Amino acid sequence: MQNIEITIDQQGVALLTLNRPEVLNALNVPLLDDLCQALRQLATDEKLKALVVTGRGRGFCAGADLSAVGQGAAPGDSIGQMVSAQMQSHFNPAMELLYHFPRPTICAINGIAAGGGAAIALCADIVLASRDASLKFVQVQALGIVADLGANWLLPRIAGRSRALGACLLGDSLKAPQLQEWGLVWECVDADQLLPRALEVGSRLAAVPAATVLATRQIIDAAGKSSFTAALEQERLAQRELCDLPVFSESVARFMSQ
Repeated sequence: MQNIEITIDQQGVALLTLNRPEVLNALNVPLLDDLCQALRQLATDEKLKALVVTGRGRGFCAGADLSAVGQGAAPGDSIGQMVSAQMQSHFNPAMELLYHFPRPTICAINGIAAGGGAAIALCADIVLASRDASLKFVQVQALGIVADLGANWLLPRIAGRSRALGACLLGDSLKAPQLQEWGLVWECVDADQLLPRALEVGSRLAAVPAATVLATRQIIDAAGKSSFTAALEQERLAQRELCDLPVFSESVARFMSQ
């Protein structure tokens, strides 16, 4: 895959790198095809325990490749129809695969993540950023369109309605300290420590059963639209399944022997 690089370490942590550094890893159809193929393959690898996503070069992802707008349109289609079709066939499926990836996911934001790239950056279970990183939702101010790739779902759930509207409508560059203050990232680190830290977090999550991570993700995501009573019931049902995993009995025995 020309536009994606993948390495997997001995702990089963995969590092997936967007690899179009000459255009700040801007998203075009070939890259998205490669990304979807990579995510599907990794999802079926039983040895894989966690996934780290980052970008090659000086930026994480500049969003959609605007130089490709209008290319590949069906005869008679408007630009809007073409963009909508590509979102349905390439952009949105890639986001679904990443968001629902069946292992713990970590995004390591190096440099700028703009437009759709900012949504990708926020899509992981754990988000880390270098101190020179920034997010910028450029679509409204720069292009007169709405933010996309799930930004309008992710932002208010993470940062609240007011901050989500401000970030999208104003398109200001959100620097690393602000990202951490708003809870958009878990941790900011020096640039040279970003990947080592992301792989370390990946190793920690790799030691947890994938079913436990997925159950946690599902319960937390459902919390915003469910009652406290419903959350208690969802937790109960999860524990019924997870407490039968060998890791639970082993962990209890290890704790009791200390």
